[in-house]
Amino acid sequence: MISLAKAAERLGICVGSAKSLALRGVLPATQAMPGSQWLVPVEALTSEAVRIGVQRVIARRPKFYEEYQYDRLIRLPGL
Repeated sequence: MISLAKAAERLGICVGSAKSLALRGVLPATQAMPGSQWLVPVEALTSEAVRIGVQRVIARRPKFYEEYQYDRLIRLPGL
């Protein structure tokens, strides 16, 4: 078992997207009690359903994701 943050890192997505996949049942993750850490079985990261879910998350990213992710300037519309 690994944490949801480590699972997200291995899948190449953010923790919020990984949690969304877990809440929808795509990524099999469990909590011991509400508010505790999410735990994901390592074997689940290679399943077909998880792979498809991650591909859908990546497909929703902006075209220039890398530039968008690390842009330190605020872009103002019309300038």
